Amino acid sequence: MMNLKTLITVFFVLAIFSLQAQNTQNTTQNEQETSVLATADDGHQNDPKIKRLSIGLKLGVPNLASLGLQYTLPILNNHFAPYFEYSSYAYNDSETDGDFKYTEFGTAFYFGKSGKGLYLGLGKSSLKVNAAYNSIDLGSGRTGSGSTKIALNTTNLKLGLKTGGRVYFRLEVGYGFGDLPKTVSILARDNDNPAITENTTEEIPEIPGVSESGLVI
Repeated sequence: MMNLKTLITVFFVLAIFSLQAQNTQNTTQNEQETSVLATADDGHQNDPKIKRLSIGLKLGVPNLASLGLQYTLPILNNHFAPYFEYSSYAYNDSETDGDFKYTEFGTAFYFGKSGKGLYLGLGKSSLKVNAAYNSIDLGSGRTGSGSTKIALNTTNLKLGLKTGGRVYFRLEVGYGFGDLPKTVSILARDNDNPAITENTTEEIPEIPGVSESGLVI
């Protein structure tokens, strides 16, 4: 997981250096523009061709499939676009059942002025799990069951690319930073005699891309 985090960090650094060099070149060119061109550029933020509201279905980890909304603000030259994502899905196997709910909100900063192209995203996410453990080892051949709630909260940094048009595609990669638990405490009840209870420690359900230090996006 550390190797993947290092790769993502290098990806971010290279992208930022490249964009900084491009911005420096653009600044030099802009100093030579006439005031007429500058006025036209100021009006670009209200360009009716810009698709401000984006609604889409995202596939990935850890949210598997989520509904996303994004709105490009018609101020500050269309650079900022707040977004919100939500997904809900169920997980079950012979030993664990779980209901997962994922929410994320934040803002994307587009390096261009048309609400598309390369962007950086900064947001907060919460992955909430209602987990039911059906086969907890209580010792002496006994098994028990119990349930608990798990909350995985992270701060997310992402780099992405969004196409334009009425139908669009968006690719992004990032990492959610947080101190995430690997185990939970559960009050288990004996499956044969519910009057018997025992406090146990169990691993959280396996979630793709999740580690103790954060999650891959």
